[in-house]
Amino acid sequence: MALLEYFSENPASFWFALGALALIIELVVLGMSTIVLFLVGLGSLITALLVYLGVIPEGWLTGFAVMGILSFLLGILLWKPLKQYQAAEPSRSGQNSDFVGYEFTLSSLIDRETQSTHQFSGVTWRVELAREEGDKSLASGDRVRVVALHPGVLVVAQS
Repeated sequence: MALLEYFSENPASFWFALGALALIIELVVLGMSTIVLFLVGLGSLITALLVYLGVIPEGWLTGFAVMGILSFLLGILLWKPLKQYQAAEPSRSGQNSDFVGYEFTLSSLIDRETQSTHQFSGVTWRVELAREEGDKSLASGDRVRVVALHPGVLVVAQS
């Protein structure tokens, strides 16, 4: 009961806690998969600020009305950027690694059917030819560049 009494005496703390909880659930648990909790969280935080500054009265009905209106207005303002954020394609596996761009000399022939290995950073990596290389084959001694990385596999193209 102490928590209810505290929030009753300090409504700005209630709105701040509600906003923080909604944002944490949206960002950490749901991974920004819904926009609703994000908007409710932002609306609650702004409502907390307005209550704290005395811009709006401390009544619960007023607080919920302001939070709802703010969440709706933020939804209208942020709809397009948030949809673009959700639609953005995540980076594919191996496309953003420090290994991409690394060059080395092949120790054996590789082509579509034949794979090679390369010792790097204490790990023996399987070396595969990139799709862009088509049916090309690369001989032992050729310089190659890593263009993608998959678990245990360096995807290479001729440099």
